[in-house]
Amino acid sequence: MPNHKSPTWTYSVPAALLLMAPFDILASLAMDIYLPVVPAMPGILGTTPAIIQLSLSLYMIVLGVGQIVFGPISDRIGRRPVLIGGALAFAAASLLIAATPSAPTFLALRVLQAIGASAALVATFATVRDVYAERPEGVTIYGLFSAMLAFVPALRPIAGALLADYFGWQAIFLTLRCAGNRRHGKRPAAMAGNATRRRRGTEAGFRPDP
Repeated sequence: MPNHKSPTWTYSVPAALLLMAPFDILASLAMDIYLPVVPAMPGILGTTPAIIQLSLSLYMIVLGVGQIVFGPISDRIGRRPVLIGGALAFAAASLLIAATPSAPTFLALRVLQAIGASAALVATFATVRDVYAERPEGVTIYGLFSAMLAFVPALRPIAGALLADYFGWQAIFLTLRCAGNRRHGKRPAAMAGNATRRRRGTEAGFRPDP
């Protein structure tokens, strides 16, 4: 009989929101906060407006496809590695974008950024599902996450414009790098993985140890 004596989820709803909300908003953050500098980027990178527009389109396409890919992967290998890997990829891409002078490199890093964002987004919502699917707090968590995704993007272009005006366009991507480097999020994801294994064991006919 498998050993199910593993840590269970002990976070309160406010603590869970504080830990997981940054990963929930990473995907749209990287798109909305960047919009104010889009008109200036062709001159900065020495390219055409079409290439910069392509960076937006590629980001959205990869973000959508990535969620389809990383959902089954997180089911197979767990939420933690997908969440941490996605966050680190996002943070690394954001840091490198701030230093790149090349349009092709910029495009490639935007794709990597979208891959990381999609992985973190999928793992975050899967964690919520694993932990709160059978709890009344689940409705609250999903509702607040949805509200953030709908409301916060309206504020991000303002934040992006202020960062670009006062600190330069690189500050936008350095801010994204900091947002994606929430390494302490790994503990909730790990605990959610344990909760998932416990639930799967029960569904398979095993009863978790008290």
